[in-house]
Amino acid sequence: MIESSPSDAQRDAQRDAWEEDILATWGLNEPPFAELAADAYFFPSDQHLRALDFMRRVLCSRVPAGVLTAEQGMGKSLLVRSFVSGLDERILVAHSKRPELGTREFLMDILRQLGMELDPEDRSDHRLLLERYLNHQVSNGRICLLIIENAEAMRPQVLEELRHIGSFETDGARLIKLLLLGQPLLKHVIDSPRMSKLVPSDVPRVVIAGLSEDQLAAYVVHRLRVAGARDPDHLFPAALMPILQRLSGGVPATVNRLCTRALSLAAIVAEAAASSGALLLAAAQLGLDTSFEATAPEEMDEHTAPSNMESMLLVSVRGGVDGVVSLQENRMLIGRSELADVRIDSAFVSRYHALLVREPTQDLLLDLGSTNGVLVNSRRVVRHALRHRDLIQIGPARITYLNPGQVPGVVQDGSETIHFARPGAADVEHTVFAFGRFDDAG
Repeated sequence: MIESSPSDAQRDAQRDAWEEDILATWGLNEPPFAELAADAYFFPSDQHLRALDFMRRVLCSRVPAGVLTAEQGMGKSLLVRSFVSGLDERILVAHSKRPELGTREFLMDILRQLGMELDPEDRSDHRLLLERYLNHQVSNGRICLLIIENAEAMRPQVLEELRHIGSFETDGARLIKLLLLGQPLLKHVIDSPRMSKLVPSDVPRVVIAGLSEDQLAAYVVHRLRVAGARDPDHLFPAALMPILQRLSGGVPATVNRLCTRALSLAAIVAEAAASSGALLLAAAQLGLDTSFEATAPEEMDEHTAPSNMESMLLVSVRGGVDGVVSLQENRMLIGRSELADVRIDSAFVSRYHALLVREPTQDLLLDLGSTNGVLVNSRRVVRHALRHRDLIQIGPARITYLNPGQVPGVVQDGSETIHFARPGAADVEHTVFAFGRFDDAG
């Protein structure tokens, strides 16, 4: 199916997911970094413009096929949509992006997109039917194009069917042009001996690389401006681009996730704009590697240094970000009690469940004799010296400890206390407390 712009209902759902108050905080009409974006959000980077030109040349030349590869999240679907929207009525296009389809469903999907509605129970020779249809269209001066997205993930039998379709000829000319799009693995698929006739070695190929730092800056500004931001440069300062480029690798989909989360976090802590602190917190929550920040501190100045380098807790109970707790007090109580600094309203959490104690060189997490215990990185502990990006689990809550300013390679507390319960034991009487660190080899 040729992908169209997201419907109003789809975009409204995305808007609802991105809380209205966050949109209002930043003066935006809609989420600027949504996955389902309207055509207006297409950003014409140099790489994407070259890819568009490449697809046009494949269409207008005598080559039977073209191959375009890019990492996941580089915007191939939006690129195809932009390409197809510029074609005239002489071009018949079918766009397959469902690699899970079987051979019969694949052929029926192509026929339907080309204008032939078939009964689902139809048992005719669909390949022969497609060949005759293409022959008729080409004889009437039409150009037929089949775009295959995620081609590297197609079933072997469907790839074999695609090979047959690509070999349809009349008077020595191919009846249909193929445009294959996929991730880098695609090049290994089409280089296999079985696919050599479909995609000869001389078939033109192009690779879309990640966005550079300057392109990222233009991309972010473009998206914010389309979403209604009056001052995109203030909302997401250009000084953040070196960090954003390192975290994302220049992949637009990752950029979108980072920027969405960073703006949400900045709104929660009432910052005037996105900051490197919010960006690093977003990266930590998304599971991205933030280790570069500790290895290259000299590259940060007063504009790029995180605005909140102190330790903090990122609290999630319902799957999203439910709160950011800055650790400014010497002691912070975690539990179900209304007196708790971090309150978790759940029957699985004790009234006074855990205590976080701040010391000059480290932050300690202590289990206060809770019924269901405290897990850190999936291991039950009684006393634990926290490290940047430790995941704390207390009842239904997942709490990420974030301390971007922590000295890398800090030595773990030698007196850490780990709790092991004997199989089937539920009381303290049948519990083993282990002191000190354990050597994995032991």
